[in-house]
Amino acid sequence: MRPLPPWTRAPLLGLRQPAAVLAVLVTTAILACAVASAPLFLSSARSAALQEQLGPQCAEAARPAVTAGIPAPVGDRAAALAAAPAQAWTTLGRASRTVLVVDGALGGGGNRQFGVPVAGADGFDLSQPARLLWKPGMVDHLDVRAQVPGAGVWLPASYAQAAGVTAGGTIAVRGVPVQVSGVYTDLFDTDPGAFWCDQEDLFTNAASTNTPPPALLLATDESTLVGLAERAQGSLRATAAVPVDGSRLTASRAAELADLTQRALADVAATDLLPPDGQLYADQRLSDATARAQVLADGLRGPVVPVAAAGGLLALVLVAAAGSFWADRRAAEVRLLAARGVGPVPLAGKAALELGLPALAGAALGWAASRGLTGVLGPAPEVDPSATSAALVAGVGAFIVGLGAAAVVAGLRARGTAERPLGTGPRWPARVPWEVAVLLAAGLCWVLLRGRDAVVSDGGVAQVSGLLVALPLLAVAGAAVLVARVLTAGLPRLRGWAAGRPVPVFLAVNRWAAARGATAVLLVAVALPVAVLGCTATLTASSRATLEAKVGVQLGAGAVAATSTRIDPAAVTGPDGTTVVRFGQATAQPADGGPRTGVQVLAVDPTTFAGTAFWVDSFAAEPLPDLLRALTEDSTAVPVVAAGLSTGPHQLRLGTQEVDVEVVATADVLPGRRADAPVLLVDRSLLPEVPRTAGSDQSVERWTDGDVAVAAQELRDAGAVRVLDTVPADVQRAANLLGITWTFGYLSALAVFAGVIGAAGLLLHLEARSRTRVSGYVMARRLGLRRSAHLRSLLVELGAAAVVGVVVGGALAACAVATVYRRLDVDLVRPPTPLLDVPWPAVAGTVAAALLVAAGAALYAQRAADRADPSSVLRE
Repeated sequence: MRPLPPWTRAPLLGLRQPAAVLAVLVTTAILACAVASAPLFLSSARSAALQEQLGPQCAEAARPAVTAGIPAPVGDRAAALAAAPAQAWTTLGRASRTVLVVDGALGGGGNRQFGVPVAGADGFDLSQPARLLWKPGMVDHLDVRAQVPGAGVWLPASYAQAAGVTAGGTIAVRGVPVQVSGVYTDLFDTDPGAFWCDQEDLFTNAASTNTPPPALLLATDESTLVGLAERAQGSLRATAAVPVDGSRLTASRAAELADLTQRALADVAATDLLPPDGQLYADQRLSDATARAQVLADGLRGPVVPVAAAGGLLALVLVAAAGSFWADRRAAEVRLLAARGVGPVPLAGKAALELGLPALAGAALGWAASRGLTGVLGPAPEVDPSATSAALVAGVGAFIVGLGAAAVVAGLRARGTAERPLGTGPRWPARVPWEVAVLLAAGLCWVLLRGRDAVVSDGGVAQVSGLLVALPLLAVAGAAVLVARVLTAGLPRLRGWAAGRPVPVFLAVNRWAAARGATAVLLVAVALPVAVLGCTATLTASSRATLEAKVGVQLGAGAVAATSTRIDPAAVTGPDGTTVVRFGQATAQPADGGPRTGVQVLAVDPTTFAGTAFWVDSFAAEPLPDLLRALTEDSTAVPVVAAGLSTGPHQLRLGTQEVDVEVVATADVLPGRRADAPVLLVDRSLLPEVPRTAGSDQSVERWTDGDVAVAAQELRDAGAVRVLDTVPADVQRAANLLGITWTFGYLSALAVFAGVIGAAGLLLHLEARSRTRVSGYVMARRLGLRRSAHLRSLLVELGAAAVVGVVVGGALAACAVATVYRRLDVDLVRPPTPLLDVPWPAVAGTVAAALLVAAGAALYAQRAADRADPSSVLRE
């Protein structure tokens, strides 16, 4: 039979070595997963940032929309204008929804003079003009008071009363009679819901509570509103929006929609419907959110790329070790080929051909794993197609680089095994302390970091400097290798010490000393993951604790419901929470005549405040209950507790009302600080009544650690009309701190990834030395060594290495954290300064996992030795 050529025979021949195939497949999968995860994670973060920006806004913010407007009088152009934006979207193959508004002036806003005049039942114009609106399906989202059949307009109940009409009556819109088809409860007197979110400015006037907006008259159908626009001589504004689900939107999809919007604008402009003073514009909310999401993703690239590179390099070392493992498994054939003059290059080519199929399968598996993990653990499951393609390219690169590294190491290892005599010491490259270069790189990062902020703000988005991430990773990597080199240098002396020790200790120490290089690699394989795990877990926990503390200080508690309605704070009751009156316009001046300073004054209930307010012991030298007790002490002036003011008497001015106060206690930080100004706590019952005319800008807040909806309802029950609630996610989103959270989430993933690499490296270490270990075990058994003694020696060998690795890794992690955590201030404006939070459960879990892996590896090695055939081993 004709022999197969090497490039055909070698891949099939390689499959006869299951252990080598599995080693290369797993290690290449880890490498591909590491490098492919970076573009996928960045795209996931960009999608999540876009979705988070759009989430709190109206649903229409995610919808591409085109608006065209003609000032009064519209005349016979009304019908064409009303249809133009929707027709532009139809031309582009997109269905849209149209909203039409008739006003007195184009873009009149909430000013009453811009409405259309309306005459009531008596024929006289009402003092309040009106604005007309048509939106599909709006009647289903009204609180209907009364209705009659037929086309016409719906009136708010208060406006219908002022006009003296009921359903079925008639009003005149700028002299044009129209039927009152229905009456509905004023939207500002109800919870209008998501349907009316984008039109809220049409029925409320947040800029001025003294000037009500024009009344909102709702047309029963589109033709009715168009007819009124033609005859009532008002301006007409038509908006057509394409329905889009913002909760699943990606940046690339948003860019496509932006391009379509520009094309739709061009189509409307080509109709020549708009006069020179007309309006034509696109909704910018989606574009603005996309731009900010891109800024956040760009900031993540700095820390994510070094993390991915570090994980890739660790995995590449593991792949190279798999190549060395292949050479050990094929040692007999390699020696035969070397004896016939085959050099390292052909041997490397042979290794590449044999390992190509498992490496390709591993790269594909790693790419699929990175895609699946990003969907499950990433900031958002949606990623851009370009990111998937980039991850595929990264997977291909991992296959090429990984296979090349494994082949080169296999060729060099095979040639060295064949040519070097037994007992020959390591060559000069192994003696060079290459890890010093890594430590110098870490030192360079430290020098560069000293001259800049570790956390910067780009366009209002908080971003972690890549140097802050690269510094601890480089430091622990270089130090771990250096410490392992130093420790293994003392193994010959330890070997002499073990001569008189029990058999398990003697065997374990001799195996360490017989392969100092392998022992050093084993120590690094344990110490480095432990160091990375400890460092990243602590930095992640500390950043999370600091971020939660900053958010807690700003909110004051777990969540806050607030109202500007003047209600009695004592009437706000409930079992869970505390009521606070906040004075926004307040200043304080020392009694000795120093400068007047703007302050934030919180009038609190001392009996409930301590049980709800956010507090960390480092905020003050005294506990919060002791500070609150100081508010009730007898004093010639009203006692207050301050953060940012010195003790002593002060004159407090709430708007225009003056109150003599005395700072009886101080704290570094007090809950409820929302501006860069001192905070004062005062007992609400001791503060004199501050009238509305004082202009003190009061608001009543309900702080709670429970359900914020309950707190909001408690305010409404006390008479509040409009209540706004705020939860921690709102603050993080507004402060653009999402990138901080995601950065350290990615670091945590690297920590777990490093642990997987360490476990895989330990198994490779055992497999690579299994031949020597098994042959020694068979010979020792013939000399009387018991199985239990050999198992104990394995436990000592691997368990002691795990303990030393854990100690070294823990020490390195502690040094790295101590070096950088103070620089990790995620928000320089908001207190407190960075907190140190050691995740002791994670630390204990890491130690337990390292010891369990070592024990499991020892049992695995013992089982492999027991299964070996003594006669076959002795023949080899």
